[in-house]
Amino acid sequence: MKKIIMKRPVLAVVAAVGIIGGVTPILANASSFGSPSATKVVMNEEGKQVTRYNLKELAKNDPETLNLLLKTQADHLYIIVDEIKLNTKLQTYMEENKDEWERIYNQYYSDIWLEVRFADEKEEIVSVSAQTQSKKVYVKGIVTEDVTKIVVKKPNGDNIEVVPTSEHSFTVTFPSLDVSTEQYVTVSAYAGTALVDSEKVKVIPQAEEEADMIIHNLAVLDAKKGELKVKGIVKLDADKVTVTYNGVKADAKVKKLWDGVGSFSVTLKEVKSTTGKATIEVYENGEKLDSDSIAVEVVNAPDKEAVKTYAISGTAALDPKNKSIQLKGTVVGWSKNKGVKLFVTTLDGKKQEVKPNDKGEYSLKLSIKQGSFDAQAVRLELYVDDKLVKQADMTESIKKAITEAMENQANKDEDDDKKDKKDKKDKKVKEKHVPNGNAYGYWKKQGEWNQHGQDDDDDNDRDDHDEDEDN
Repeated sequence: MKKIIMKRPVLAVVAAVGIIGGVTPILANASSFGSPSATKVVMNEEGKQVTRYNLKELAKNDPETLNLLLKTQADHLYIIVDEIKLNTKLQTYMEENKDEWERIYNQYYSDIWLEVRFADEKEEIVSVSAQTQSKKVYVKGIVTEDVTKIVVKKPNGDNIEVVPTSEHSFTVTFPSLDVSTEQYVTVSAYAGTALVDSEKVKVIPQAEEEADMIIHNLAVLDAKKGELKVKGIVKLDADKVTVTYNGVKADAKVKKLWDGVGSFSVTLKEVKSTTGKATIEVYENGEKLDSDSIAVEVVNAPDKEAVKTYAISGTAALDPKNKSIQLKGTVVGWSKNKGVKLFVTTLDGKKQEVKPNDKGEYSLKLSIKQGSFDAQAVRLELYVDDKLVKQADMTESIKKAITEAMENQANKDEDDDKKDKKDKKDKKVKEKHVPNGNAYGYWKKQGEWNQHGQDDDDDNDRDDHDEDEDN
């Protein structure tokens, strides 16, 4: 099958599911998603209500949440496309039916739904973490609704029992041990008196946890509105995020997405700069836990004016009769409404403004006065906002025009001299052949002169007529 090129923005995220796998799952809370069209509640085969997430809507309205959902739920995420009756595990389907997955992705993009589903009913501990903070160990997690008791075994062997909350979450706290070795806790889940699940968890030192409070963030600057929107996902128990960009600062509260994970969104107004990075600081009860600098994506940026290219072209022609030199040419980049001005330095060294037409075409005459002719002084200068951006030396063009004019005049004088000589010669020839006095009897025939007395009987000249009268 021919490979289909996918152009959806979320493709890279979806493809990442096949690589990431093995991450501790986090059960998403449908109420945390802002767009109603992104989720729907259906009844599963066991008659229980489950939440499904629309791939397109999440990609469009909440890409950060979709990113996190796909990554953390790799082992428990199912794909449902009702139109073709597809209902299977996403990661497995992608790996085993790559071409078919690409076709479905492109053809049914708007109708793809995702569902978090736990195939193994013995997996009652949905998520759990253990971390140190302020010399205390916090063990937090979420379990299924069947779990009635949680037992946490501390690194020193002591046990702590707790009952899950109505939201099926739990938290256990105890003093941390001042040791350099790795510490672990064991979390056991019970349904009544029966052990249904157990998991060994590493205790994350506070230094490592603080360095990794920010899970994901995104900063987009609308240059036209002057608004910077920053969204992100952080770990709880962070309660506030501060965003700073080029001196503008704003705070945002952290809202719980699901257990151990929160989101924030903040908008900075009257932002003028389009360079630099935004700084994100994460706080809990006024204490800074983490910070990060992120690149800012700029949208609706005004088109940068193309760098103007300026040029001056021109030719010169000498007008001896009017004792002037005419300059004609074009200014590339001319715009009379943007502070662009053209000046010429005349033959006498003075400067005057030239005003081209809307197309940048100019034409001017430079008067030649005796004793003041200096072709090397003539040049054109183009200024933009009183700054010289281009100049053109017209010396060579003027010299060429003068040379051509002189050559033309010399050729004309030579032609006139030849014509005078020819006219004089023709006049002499004519005077030589024409007799003095009465020219009667002297006729021109076929371009030749016929002198009286040389009769030609074959013609019909008047001399033949005279002889007939004599006879």
